[in-house]
Amino acid sequence: MLLLDTVREYSPPGSLVATKAVTGGEACYRDLADGTGIDGFAYPSALLLESFGQAVSLLWSLAALGQPEEIPLMVGLRDLVYAVPVVPGDVLEHHVRLNHHSGAVGEFTGETRAANRTALTVGSVLVVSRPAASLLSTTSVPAQAKDGG
Repeated sequence: MLLLDTVREYSPPGSLVATKAVTGGEACYRDLADGTGIDGFAYPSALLLESFGQAVSLLWSLAALGQPEEIPLMVGLRDLVYAVPVVPGDVLEHHVRLNHHSGAVGEFTGETRAANRTALTVGSVLVVSRPAASLLSTTSVPAQAKDGG
């Protein structure tokens, strides 16, 4: 699921501003009951963080911080602060900055703003890249495990 719409700014290799418009047509709002109040339309915090994480991954890729055959993986988060709710009609601006990069490891920080308010502050995102081939399972999953039984 893609949770970014545009890249508004890119300053290689250190920073990026990406946007995502939150709309009422998104899957997270699909099953809301008629008469749901505004609090029911708060964008889920997991999706807000995922969208921020996609901006981190995009900065990693655009700045060519890892090898082309490697995939960046978020392995650690620190100091997350969810400040104000985001609702349909808001446009998220993810401001991502590279703090440090060495080999296959990078540390990022940043914040997400919506309507000139800070919605999310991220003190640290730790990213490690791994060869794509090493992430593929070489063993098959038994049919019983696939079916949940």
